[in-house]
Amino acid sequence: MAEVSLPRSAAGPTRLGRQRARLREWAATTPGRLRLAMAAVVLAALVAGLVLAGVTAVHRDAVDAVTTGDEPLMVEADGLYASLADADATAAATFLRGGIEPAELRARYLADLRRASLQLTSLARRAQGSPKAAAAVAAVGAELPVYSGLMETARANNREGFPVGAAYLRQASDLMRGRILPAAGRLHAVEAGRLGDHQRTGTATGGLAAILAIGAAALAVLVGVQVFLVQRTNRVFNVPLVAATLMLVVATAWTAIALVRSRDALARAQRDGSDAVQVFSAARILWLRAQADESLTLVARGGGDRYLADYDIVLGALGPPGLLAEAEGLARRSGTTAAFQDLTASLRGLRGEHRRVARLATEGDFGNAVRVAVGRGSREAALGDRVNRDFGAAIGAAQARFERAADDARGALGSLAVGIPLLLVLCAALGVFGLQQRMNEYR
Repeated sequence: MAEVSLPRSAAGPTRLGRQRARLREWAATTPGRLRLAMAAVVLAALVAGLVLAGVTAVHRDAVDAVTTGDEPLMVEADGLYASLADADATAAATFLRGGIEPAELRARYLADLRRASLQLTSLARRAQGSPKAAAAVAAVGAELPVYSGLMETARANNREGFPVGAAYLRQASDLMRGRILPAAGRLHAVEAGRLGDHQRTGTATGGLAAILAIGAAALAVLVGVQVFLVQRTNRVFNVPLVAATLMLVVATAWTAIALVRSRDALARAQRDGSDAVQVFSAARILWLRAQADESLTLVARGGGDRYLADYDIVLGALGPPGLLAEAEGLARRSGTTAAFQDLTASLRGLRGEHRRVARLATEGDFGNAVRVAVGRGSREAALGDRVNRDFGAAIGAAQARFERAADDARGALGSLAVGIPLLLVLCAALGVFGLQQRMNEYR
């Protein structure tokens, strides 16, 4: 008689079904539940450790990028722009003297070019990770020798009294203002953008929320396991599990507090440091441009209306209001209002001198305008040097404030890289040890 094969459902449970049934029976026993609780404790500690370490690493990377990469590069880009602008302003002012220029002005011009070359070399080496920054550096590097050559031709003709020297000077200055300085400005914008991105990452609150959420979830697991033990064993405390819970609480609280402190320090570094560096650097650059505008107006002798117009635009942007008003707010916030008032007093003095020159130039009396500009002598030099010093001091003080706050931001995260793994490994080990003690009672 032929055998009749029964359907699988009628032939009894499959092997997989039997395994599932045995697993359910095992999980219903107290030892089985203790092993599941042990796995839950280890998993909770592992996930909490990964999240806490991951958030801390992201924040630390942002802080390191801001403090050791972006901000120093932005300051160096600002310095490059200022060196180039000062070289142009100094060359234009030197040209007005005619003949053999004063040695101190020549030395200042050459020092600006040397400093710009060194800054350019440093920026080229450090900006290789950004194609936009590298392109800007390359543009400045390609045009700077051309500018220098035109200026030397203008100088040679000026020393001989040839009028064509003025044409070479204007050509060189137009190259500087039309191509070199915009390229340097693009470099600064790239670095400032990267700085802003990393500052936003470093001061974001999402990481803190993730730390608190995962800490609360892991804490709920450990508390739930202890409640289960109380119900099963009628023992109020399991000392190793209580210690594991404390380890978790300490790790979460320590990480959250460190993150808040680091975030606040980074925000302070931006508010009192890098913001002020950018504002004062931009104000110094505008002032240097205004100086060059005045000299180029006189060199043009009737063809410098565009330079006078640019001077008015630049002064409008400088203010007050304008950048100087913003700078005053930053100085007030950082407690440096006395130094800022000295700076604005020097700037007012230079503006008063310029009004005399501009009035004579507008009237067409370029001879007297040049004599007034050149003859201001020690007063103009003193005011100009004082403005340079005051801008440099303001930028240096802001940079120092940034570095102090940045050190605080890094220091707040100091030992978390070791502390978090250690505490959460101890948490898992204590949890396993405490549950193993209960399991041993069932052997």
